[in-house]
Amino acid sequence: MLIKGTAQLWVGEQELELSEGGIVYLPRNIPHGYRITSNRADLLLIATPAGIEEMFRQAGRELSTPRPEGFKISEDALAAAAAAHGQIIVGPPR
Repeated sequence: MLIKGTAQLWVGEQELELSEGGIVYLPRNIPHGYRITSNRADLLLIATPAGIEEMFRQAGRELSTPRPEGFKISEDALAAAAAAHGQIIVGPPR
């Protein structure tokens, strides 16, 4: 769910534009990509079963803490974390 901001989402050949309140449901193992198109965005991600949050922790950020100004996860760190947790990076988004 996109709580604040705007984003583009790609799922297969489909492209969606999301605005505040936009919701996307993706079944497991569906390749997708997204790009935040506003200066800032707040997202609510619910994944069941749990586990993907460990990928983000390994990549460099504890999700329960506020995002530091200027924070960025490097592509290398995200790729290593994705591989360690059985994820595949399909982007960068178009």
